[in-house]
Amino acid sequence: MRSSRDRVLAVGGLAAGAAVAVVAVLAALGGPAQGVAAAQATITTRTVAFGSSHVAVRVLPSGTVCYRAIDSAGSSHSCRTRVRVNEIGYTVSPRGIGGVAGANVRAVIVKLTRRGTVWAKLRDGVFYADVPAAYRVRAVIKVLRDGSRRTFTVTAPR
Repeated sequence: MRSSRDRVLAVGGLAAGAAVAVVAVLAALGGPAQGVAAAQATITTRTVAFGSSHVAVRVLPSGTVCYRAIDSAGSSHSCRTRVRVNEIGYTVSPRGIGGVAGANVRAVIVKLTRRGTVWAKLRDGVFYADVPAAYRVRAVIKVLRDGSRRTFTVTAPR
């Protein structure tokens, strides 16, 4: 038979263990999960304005580049696993087209329906061009520093 002293010690030990467990759980819930804060610290975000429109670029720790073209009529976004010096990545928003360009890209030309053409503004590796309401984007042409060009056909969303 146990003495009352043994019972008091057992209950006291159980209470102390429960208190330690509660403190540990609360501390874990109050702080960020392991690695989340470090991963967020390595994400870089920048926004380049083009008049009332802008393009937001986000580079993830993996090197993936995500970009969002935002204009008065809405926005669109896309991601690329990486953007090399001779590459572009673009997304078509309701009233424009925006994206990212590698260091060797000198210009971006946007071909529109109804024989329209606009030259995108290119700033710090980010570009944007307004698309008038009566037009749609047909193609995007990247112009490299050596003068070479490559055309990308843009298909209309269904």
